[in-house]
Amino acid sequence: MNYIKSILLIILLIPTISQAELSRIYTGTIGQNKVEFYFEYDFAIYIDNKDHQVKNFDIRNSSYSTKFKSNDVKSLDKIVIENVDSLDSGPEQLTGYTFNGDKVNLQKTFEYHEYDEHSLREVEFNNIDYLQESSTKDFYFKVVVSKKKGEKAEIVGIKIYSKHDGRLIQTITGIQGCKFNSYVSIKAHKDFDFNFNGDNNDFYLTKNRNYGPNRIADYYAYDKKQQQFVKLNLDGNGFRFAHEEKEATSYKTCPGKKANDEISLIDDFQYIGNNRYKRVKTECLYKSGQYLNKESNQFEYKKERACNPKEIKACRNYIDTNDYDDY
Repeated sequence: MNYIKSILLIILLIPTISQAELSRIYTGTIGQNKVEFYFEYDFAIYIDNKDHQVKNFDIRNSSYSTKFKSNDVKSLDKIVIENVDSLDSGPEQLTGYTFNGDKVNLQKTFEYHEYDEHSLREVEFNNIDYLQESSTKDFYFKVVVSKKKGEKAEIVGIKIYSKHDGRLIQTITGIQGCKFNSYVSIKAHKDFDFNFNGDNNDFYLTKNRNYGPNRIADYYAYDKKQQQFVKLNLDGNGFRFAHEEKEATSYKTCPGKKANDEISLIDDFQYIGNNRYKRVKTECLYKSGQYLNKESNQFEYKKERACNPKEIKACRNYIDTNDYDDY
């Protein structure tokens, strides 16, 4: 099978961060061009209205401890932004220059502290557009973020723009229960083709976490006839796609009845055309008595059996809230 392996995707697409921590947005100009910067501590992405390409900044690669320097090999104008504090709230205004002589002038328009108690209790905002690092060959993305007092920020929508002219081509609304993972909430890759039409403009939206097992995501495919993105009816975890067979496979693990027991649930979905999938096969194993095999140094199970219908249903309904930051 010609799988896009999930482990391969982790290697290719591993993000700089796994969740939002200190997010800041600055807007302004570089020379005559309008520009938007999205900071997450010592890393940032930006886009301007000249070429509509998402570019990267990384203070860790700068030789100046108090300057934020572009290291994007695609950037024709090397940029230095001065007076940046990467570990605390940035100043209201940022200034700098490019190696081509253009001036950089930016104004802070948004700031959000994910783990600040005051922010959690008191801060609220609606429909903040936040640029995403991943993009396809033809499109780039912004997630729409909102927050209520006493709750964490969540993604409520997606805006999709043309890379050719910066035009907004589609807005997706009604997203619920989706954690805000800063500029890595959306993942795209040149090999993503979830509806197998050869267009390779597809992407997924991470709904819980970027690391660890049981990742949940919404998958979107570009329909060339409709000229818009369509959400696919894939319900599962950690999907892998087989292009030759036009299949998608969900992998999920759930706790068993005892501490050393585990349920392994695998669902196979067949693509049936018109941006639709159908679940065609389910494999479920109940594994009991986990132990460490000292000879192989691998964890194994004393017994394995097929799951009963009640166990399959319970595993499908299981919501994994474990913290996999160290995964």
